[in-house]
This record gives sequence, C-alpha cells and structure tokens, in this order.
Amino acid sequence: MGNTLLTGQKIVCGHTDRTHLRQNLLCDRLSQPTAEMVDALLFLQDHKADLQNIGETLTQDEGLRRHATKEVMLATCFCVFFEYVPVTESSDASRVLAAFSGALSRPDEFLQDLLTLRAQAVPKAKIFRLQPLVHEADINGTDSRGVLDSLSAFARAALESAQIYSEIRDAVDAGQLDRQQAANVLDSLESDQRRMMNAMDTVQEATSP
Repeated sequence: MGNTLLTGQKIVCGHTDRTHLRQNLLCDRLSQPTAEMVDALLFLQDHKADLQNIGETLTQDEGLRRHATKEVMLATCFCVFFEYVPVTESSDASRVLAAFSGALSRPDEFLQDLLTLRAQAVPKAKIFRLQPLVHEADINGTDSRGVLDSLSAFARAALESAQIYSEIRDAVDAGQLDRQQAANVLDSLESDQRRMMNAMDTVQEATSP
C-alpha cells in the first residue's frame, strides 16, 4: 500500500539535487505511517458495531475500571486531534471520555473524521501535546477485538505523519527545501490516507475481471 503514495510523493519531490533529495527523503517517510493509517481505517470500517458498542459502554464504571489508562489516553488523543471537546491539563477525564464516547457512538461520522484528517494541518502545538498521550495509549493495555489497538495505531501513525510534515515546514522556513515544491504536499486539500485508499480502489477496479 505504501508504494502507491510513495510513487506520487516522488513525482512531487524530484531527484535533481541535494535540496530535492532531502525533500524526497522526507516525503518517502510519509508512506509508512500513511499505510498504517489506512490499515487501521480498513479494520475499523469492518468493526463499526464494535466501535459503537465501545462508545455506548465507555463511560460505564465497570469499563473504566478495566481499561482506564488506555481508554482515557485514547479519548484525550482523539479529542485533541478533532477538538471534540477542549482539552487542558486540568480537564476532567469523565468529560473527555463522554465526548469521545459520543464520537464513537456515531461510527460513520467518526470514521469520516479519520479519513479526512490532514496530518499536514496539525499545528506544532498539538503535536507536542499529542506525543506523550499517544505514547501512553500505545503501551497501556490491549483489546482482544483489536478496536482499541487499531485506534492506537491510527493515532500513532497520524502523529508520525504530522511530525514529518512539521519537519518539512521547518526545512522550508530554514531555506533547506524549495517552498513552491513543498507547497504541493503541505497545501494539499486531500488527506494522504484518503488518497491512498482511492488509489487502492482504482487498482482493484483495474485488476478486477
């Protein structure tokens, strides 16, 4: 899956000199986290009922006792990504969980949020806030159905992509990358994961008997 995006990024980045090589290497790094976002999305699309069930039971006391750390960290991650509710260091965990619960209870809308998230639009301040949250969500607990793990995988990959785009933006500001060429990826109106999934659909249609 990563090869589809990788080819497109190479066309944008070019290969002619050191500046283009640096840009190309940064863009190449986007293929893996994008593929991981797509993998997570495809899994979650096949488990909408589980998403909805988790959303409907997330704030129940018994559920919180079982998966408190992982679920709270995931809820905080996605509330920061999509601003379902304002999140500060003093935010009440139950309020954050309630907002995340509401999002999961509407799986079609939630999956659309994941599909359209533009990693290049995530500001640096959000990246700094997300780094410890994603780390905690990634290492605490597992889910036998794989839903929470897939949510963790998406958050981790989305954050990695956002970090790479931040590096590209910093390199442009430092004069290390061509601003006009970098704009082709930084200013794209379509998310990388949507582009990759569309490319996969095109390949499947072309190879179908």
